[in-house]
Amino acid sequence: MAFVVSLLFSVVSSVACSRLYGIDVIGQYALTIGAIAIVRLLSTTKERPALVRELTLLEPRSPRVTGLFVGTATFSTVLTLLVGVLVVLVARLFLSGPIAQPGLFWPLAVSVAGYVAFGNLCETLDTVASGFRAGRLLFWVRDGDALSFLLMAVALFGTNSVWGLVLALVISQAFGVLHRLVRMRHFMRFRVSRRVLSDGFATVPDLVRFGLKIAPGALADGFANQSGTWIVATFNPIAAVGAFGRAFLLVKQLMAVNLYASEMLFPTLVERHAKGDREGFARALADSLRYGTIAMLWIAVAGAGVATGVMHVFGAGFERGADALVVLLVIPALVVVAQTQRAALVAFGRPWLTSVAGFLRLGVALVAGILLTWQFGGIGAASALVIAFLIDIAFVTRYVVPHLITPLHKLWRPVEWHALAAACVGGFLAGRMLYRLLGYPFGLFAGAAASAVAFLVLLVITGGVNERDVARLRDLRRMAAARRRGSRAPETERPLEPEAMTQADRGEREPEGSAAESVL
Repeated sequence: MAFVVSLLFSVVSSVACSRLYGIDVIGQYALTIGAIAIVRLLSTTKERPALVRELTLLEPRSPRVTGLFVGTATFSTVLTLLVGVLVVLVARLFLSGPIAQPGLFWPLAVSVAGYVAFGNLCETLDTVASGFRAGRLLFWVRDGDALSFLLMAVALFGTNSVWGLVLALVISQAFGVLHRLVRMRHFMRFRVSRRVLSDGFATVPDLVRFGLKIAPGALADGFANQSGTWIVATFNPIAAVGAFGRAFLLVKQLMAVNLYASEMLFPTLVERHAKGDREGFARALADSLRYGTIAMLWIAVAGAGVATGVMHVFGAGFERGADALVVLLVIPALVVVAQTQRAALVAFGRPWLTSVAGFLRLGVALVAGILLTWQFGGIGAASALVIAFLIDIAFVTRYVVPHLITPLHKLWRPVEWHALAAACVGGFLAGRMLYRLLGYPFGLFAGAAASAVAFLVLLVITGGVNERDVARLRDLRRMAAARRRGSRAPETERPLEPEAMTQADRGEREPEGSAAESVL
């Protein structure tokens, strides 16, 4: 739900901002956001995944939760401040040199300052919520972030420059800190003893040492993701950057599904691995891969068939990014496959392999990106990112699959792979043909709907749905019915013990009514 609502907010916000501010301002904002992304990458030692590992086995409102949070937040803020200053100075050289946008320096500097002061703290608070799998809390605070940004961006339209978007971003981040602190009281105390705080600070070095094994890969990932926009800016005018940047921003919002999924999946994998539940580990990993890939390809197919119409929504000139959007839409599904398997590697205790995979992807993204962008423009940059992800997936799959006690081909059968491929091809062709027949704007909605329906129909009739899926749907219907009768699910949800698992978790059939009762 959080992902779907966030995506809807993102689409509305993207269209509104593009229409109000124009393609040149959107291009400038894309470079500003790129600078924040670089700060985020350079300022992390991946201490947050290590923090989640600690929080997973604690109870809500344990004093140690506060100690760990304060220690981690202090370390992260100081490091982010130092990196932010460095990035702003380097960005000034690029803005005055090859990018030729010297007037963008101060908006970029203010954006980075806002992230240092507010955005980074929001992310640390979200990490605490993730440690307790508090999906409801994350749902509300992130929707609040998106709504506040949209309202401020519209209200500040009178600036008629990139400053409107920059100020909207900073204000929404400040609001996000306050919103999170109010809701975090259910999981974290705000008053603890000095000894608890000292213990929290003393634990930070251990968190950093573990995180440093992951950090190089995360750093490489971020540079690879942002390389496309900056390479396009090097070879093309700012309008082309705006078109590519808007297409990539849409895809970046889809990529966020991995964040939402991993916040729930990673603590679950850690706990099941610690308890020796290897069958549950393999099932959770495989089904996360399946559901994430299917969902992302469903959206990708619906958008790719009408890509020209999607870009036309943003205003004049954005259509030049349509071909790049078709290729970029494949990336969210690839992110799910790559990052889900990386979560498994960290849970296995082999985090350094994620760094190797990240540098492989970065190298391919830079080399292929420069060559393909030079020859083919935005579509070349998009293709380079896809190729880099495929190399990443090939590497991590080689190490993850042999560790699964249940073979992956039994949990995700080849017939289901073929059904997914057929659904992608059929859905894309249905949408593309209908869009060409009806044109814009009617073809946009009709084509997207036709693609989505064709994808689902082909997926079902060609064997893409298995018994576990049917059992889970039945469980969801029972739980929904129970909620309507007044039942409430606890906000902190931890994996069920074997005797309390639903039939979907075990892959078995149970007597009518038993699965829902065990969950509740």
